[in-house]
Amino acid sequence: MKHNKSILKKTTVVDFKQDAAFFIDRGMRYLNRYDYEKALRSFRRAVELAPTSAECHCHLASALAETGQFEASNDVLYEVIEKWDTTMTEVYFYMANNYANLEDFQMAEELAIRYLQEDSTGPYREEAEELLDYIYFELDMPPRHFLPSDKEDVYSKHERARRSLEEGRFLEALDILKEIVEADPDFLPAWNNLSLAYYYVGDFQKAMDTIEKTLDMENGNLHALCNLAVLLSHHNEAGELLTLMDMLKKVVPFHPENTYKLATTMGVLGQHDEAYFHYQRMLRSGQPQEACTYHYAAISAYLSGRKDQALRWWQKAKQMDPEAGIADQYIQMVRNEQEGETIKPIPYQYNPPQNDVSWDQASFTGVEDFKSDPMIRASLLWALQHGRDEVKFAVLQTLSLIGDDEAETAVRQFYYQTDNQQLQKLALLALADMGAAMPAEAPDHKDYPIAEVHLEDNVEEAIRHFLMEDGQKEAGEWCLRFWSQYHEQAQNQVQVRKAVAWVAALEYVYGTVKQEKKSQAYLAKKYGVSVTTVAKCVKVLSTLDFK
Repeated sequence: MKHNKSILKKTTVVDFKQDAAFFIDRGMRYLNRYDYEKALRSFRRAVELAPTSAECHCHLASALAETGQFEASNDVLYEVIEKWDTTMTEVYFYMANNYANLEDFQMAEELAIRYLQEDSTGPYREEAEELLDYIYFELDMPPRHFLPSDKEDVYSKHERARRSLEEGRFLEALDILKEIVEADPDFLPAWNNLSLAYYYVGDFQKAMDTIEKTLDMENGNLHALCNLAVLLSHHNEAGELLTLMDMLKKVVPFHPENTYKLATTMGVLGQHDEAYFHYQRMLRSGQPQEACTYHYAAISAYLSGRKDQALRWWQKAKQMDPEAGIADQYIQMVRNEQEGETIKPIPYQYNPPQNDVSWDQASFTGVEDFKSDPMIRASLLWALQHGRDEVKFAVLQTLSLIGDDEAETAVRQFYYQTDNQQLQKLALLALADMGAAMPAEAPDHKDYPIAEVHLEDNVEEAIRHFLMEDGQKEAGEWCLRFWSQYHEQAQNQVQVRKAVAWVAALEYVYGTVKQEKKSQAYLAKKYGVSVTTVAKCVKVLSTLDFK
């Protein structure tokens, strides 16, 4: 009897205790063997035994994600953070990864940011930042939030540079991007955009050097390879270009933004069949697309001989962006061709069909188009670097008419770069026409009377013109009073010589004080200066006592 009790006792000791911990351990062993079906059974059993255990639910969510059931995994994770453990912040990171795998990048961004906000020193901080790098830069999606980290300034500055490139403020973008890569040399997206900025301002050697640096850091970087192909084409390096294009033709990117980059590059290089193939893949993916994507796809279809498909895609672009009127003009262009009209080559741009610009025969009308069209601005900067002297003369005239900060910077840089005295004099005249300060070493200041006018007088005159004569007497008087106060107190004036920039800043501060606030972007556009310059002046004026 005692013997039997002993046996019974031993049996009881060695019997497995099949609690939740047991099934978690077993599920982990099955996961390590890639036996996902048994792993899922084990984790589900653990949840049954410990239904309020956040750890058990997280293991089940992990196994579901391993099997590609990302939505089911997130359902479990939402339950964890809402019901079982609201302090388990790593759940936000797990969900961000699941949404990234589902290609819902906006939700992935939201949850990665939420994780970093909730636990700024968490164990997945580096991985969360890498995920955001991928979303923002590999996929070229602009950030909708600021990161609570030491990289916040890099993200916001790079987004500002990207917008500057898109809007044709290439010199401004160039300065910002150079600052970024100097501060963070491993930041590849900035290197890629820096090469584009150099290309747009006509400095092809620096553009090539920048691409080579990028490829040294990441040999297969698709954006850099596409930029390289465009530069090789520009320099007529046929041998290298053909080798690179053969390689690019074999690439089939998985993610939409990489596909978009490759499709556009192929189109620019005249490989319209390849461009059509990639655009078609994007449009068949089921992901929402913008009107400009349908427009570019239509160009690739048209230039590869698929004119009926081109018309269908232009009709779709028209439905999505009817106010632009761009698709209507291309549809009419196709109809004109059907009636026998000869059609010029179409560039991959989301603009109405335009005639080629001849700067030495330009009429200098429609300056607003020059201000707003990035490709015209790129042509101006290119011609200022590489055009004939008579073309440079015409470009200097055009830039003096545009007269914004970007134009002033371009003319000032040209003055220092050229050794042609006649062109230097024309550059000084252009600066004078803009009301800009003369270079300190410029000869014969007496020939440029505008430079002799004090900035104080210019600002006061501009306040009267833009505000008081426009019916804003109270605002004008307020701005005059505080401009006078600033001028009396300022010991080291900030180097902004454009009177209208100070007027924009004063009007901004006035609106803020009087609770009639206008945005700096609105005022920058109103006065034809950059937002950066307005912000610089506002910062200086903020030292005054506006009570």
